[in-house]
Amino acid sequence: MTELHDRSESELQELLDHAAKILKEKQDTRRREAIAQIQEIAAAAGITVTIKEERKRKNDPLSATEKVYQHPDKSDVTWDGNGAIPKWLKDLIKSGRDKAEFELIHPAS
Repeated sequence: MTELHDRSESELQELLDHAAKILKEKQDTRRREAIAQIQEIAAAAGITVTIKEERKRKNDPLSATEKVYQHPDKSDVTWDGNGAIPKWLKDLIKSGRDKAEFELIHPAS
């Protein structure tokens, strides 16, 4: 735990982002396995089950992530939360600003 205190804010943020990605992958795997088990049990009982999962539209620019970050002075400069944190956001975080300050709020689709 002490080693986390020695890391920079940007390193900790990257660690959090990576952990969130791995957690989502594990949750998706568990969901797929549960659906397969439900369908298997239903089939054994002679029942047909259709499970509809809510999916985001492919053309929705926010489908890759729920958060989008915007540069405070340049509204056309954004980051969708995927991949490496852009330099402009790293610099703001290093200066003591909170990443959440730059998050745009979008209504759920």
